[in-house]
Amino acid sequence: MRLVLCLASTMAMSLAACAQEERVEAAAVDPAPIEEPADAPEEAFLEEAALDVEPLPPRPLPPRPAQRRQAEQGPMTLEQMLARAERGFDRADADSDGVVTTAELDAAAETLPNARNWSRADRDGDGRLTKDEFRSVVAWRFERMDADGDGSVSVEERQARRGGEAD
Repeated sequence: MRLVLCLASTMAMSLAACAQEERVEAAAVDPAPIEEPADAPEEAFLEEAALDVEPLPPRPLPPRPAQRRQAEQGPMTLEQMLARAERGFDRADADSDGVVTTAELDAAAETLPNARNWSRADRDGDGRLTKDEFRSVVAWRFERMDADGDGSVSVEERQARRGGEAD
């Protein structure tokens, strides 16, 4: 046991001595100050330091998951959009009473995209979003997205309506 303690203390003293030598050597190094000409503007230094490198061409970004889903789904009819929206409504309606309350909406906002915006669909302002209120807003949104009026909303129409990001 004494041998182990002796070796450990010897090793600790050696490491401390090495560290002390490194600090002394580091303190002894006195780098020469860099002197800049007083008459040269800073931009000239930057231009001299710039490398002549051609930038890489931009890499196209991969499509977002929502855009991939949209491309796979293709055009949507009003019935398809209502069915999809109602699935989200039903997930938010925790007690399955056909009404999404403010508390349910707050809980759903963590998992459902755009759920925070659903409160605007509460037309009568009672703090309770009924399925009929929700369906009317989805239908209104569908009509606005269907730019060509053909009864279906293409991927391009959805992306254009949402500012480039499909829903």
